[in-house]
Amino acid sequence: MATITYGETAVVDRPGRVEEAGVAYIPEAERDSRPANLAAVFFGGNLAFSVIVFGWLPITFGLGWWSAVTASALGLALGTLITAPLALLGPRTGTNNTVASGAHFGVTGRLVGSALTLAFALAYAAIAVWTSGDALVAGAHRLLGTPSNDGALAIGYALIAAEIAIVALYGHGTVVALQKIVVPVVGVLLLLGIVAFAPHFSAGGSHAYILDGFWPTWALAVTVAAAGPLSYAPSLGDYSRRISETHGDRRVLAAAGLGVFGGLLATTLFGAFTALCLTNLGDSYVGDLVAAAPGWYVLPILLIGLAGGVGQGVLNMYASGLDLAAIVPGAKRVHTTLITSVLAIALVFLGTFALNAVDSITAMTLVLNGVAAPWVVVNLLGFLVARRRTYDPHDLQAFNEGRRGGRYWFTRGWNLRAVGAWAAGSLFGLLAVTTDLYTGPLANLAGGVDLSLAGSALVAAAVYLIALAVWPEGETA
Repeated sequence: MATITYGETAVVDRPGRVEEAGVAYIPEAERDSRPANLAAVFFGGNLAFSVIVFGWLPITFGLGWWSAVTASALGLALGTLITAPLALLGPRTGTNNTVASGAHFGVTGRLVGSALTLAFALAYAAIAVWTSGDALVAGAHRLLGTPSNDGALAIGYALIAAEIAIVALYGHGTVVALQKIVVPVVGVLLLLGIVAFAPHFSAGGSHAYILDGFWPTWALAVTVAAAGPLSYAPSLGDYSRRISETHGDRRVLAAAGLGVFGGLLATTLFGAFTALCLTNLGDSYVGDLVAAAPGWYVLPILLIGLAGGVGQGVLNMYASGLDLAAIVPGAKRVHTTLITSVLAIALVFLGTFALNAVDSITAMTLVLNGVAAPWVVVNLLGFLVARRRTYDPHDLQAFNEGRRGGRYWFTRGWNLRAVGAWAAGSLFGLLAVTTDLYTGPLANLAGGVDLSLAGSALVAAAVYLIALAVWPEGETA
């Protein structure tokens, strides 16, 4: 195993050993991961009910099988196309993507990305805990007759959160090893689910569209689907930072695309398929699934909830711990991961016991899309146009090391071109979004079709490219 040295401390990245490395630069010679690990992490992390539920949502919107499939596939493809290239930042910078974004937003301005990562990671970790906890409680109730009330749910959520936190605390090597087990085990269990529910499948859908007509509802499903790949944009670098540049861009890009798009598509389609096999759709997809499942498939559902939920949860919890450590220089990754674990479980209880779960997930997804897409686009254009795929890893660590100046200092640590473009895109996204909890004043700009995702990305791209043309960054901007 390769050894990473920080001062006088040697850290070996291997399963079962607590990772001490945070967001500090990992030298090229000390990187011991491969593109295959990147693919396994994100494919395995997607085999969870917290991702499957995004296939269930279009059916609750009123869509049928083929309309849900096309909407989900298009949304996932668009999201992956602009997200996967950000996996290339890790091998070039030796750090995670939010720190690497300092090359575009400024060494202090990269806190925008850290805040977004925390929001995404905590929200999706909460969904992982919620869906897996539901599977645990509903499955145990049907198999063993245990209670399925709010008290049981609270205990189930706490148990799942504890499992996720423990694996995330161990860090990179343990997370990779876990996902390599999750992929074949949960993959087979999901295939068995197709067999279990196939006799009850009906492709029609309810046609009781959540928005005014088919096309606005279909566009909403596209936008919701795109949230999956976008949510991984900041965390791709958590794993690609340990991959040597000698593996080449094509292999890293292919691995990121396979893990993100392949895993999301497989589980989203499973969610849509099984949702169309259920007689009634309530507020808990997993609860409905357990109730409708043949007896022999209840235990597999329970195992998917446990294994898949932990796989997805640790992906987000590990990312949230890294980014809180990046926000607070000097903080230990282990400590920040504990803090974010507590925040995630608090979100679960709020979303489940205080708010409507379906409305909360949809609203959260659309709002985060509107502010995340501009950030992803600015980083992508910064990578391709402004920095031309070349970075200075030393200057990227200025904020973490308490230094001022350097290549990415810009204006007191902020690149106003990038920050302004992100703010403009985010503002449009928030003004154009439509949810059951909030509707922006520009929501009817296209006759009810949701433009928050596409519009926010296009506005950010236009503002950033114009700013670069009028006010070039230069070599040391």
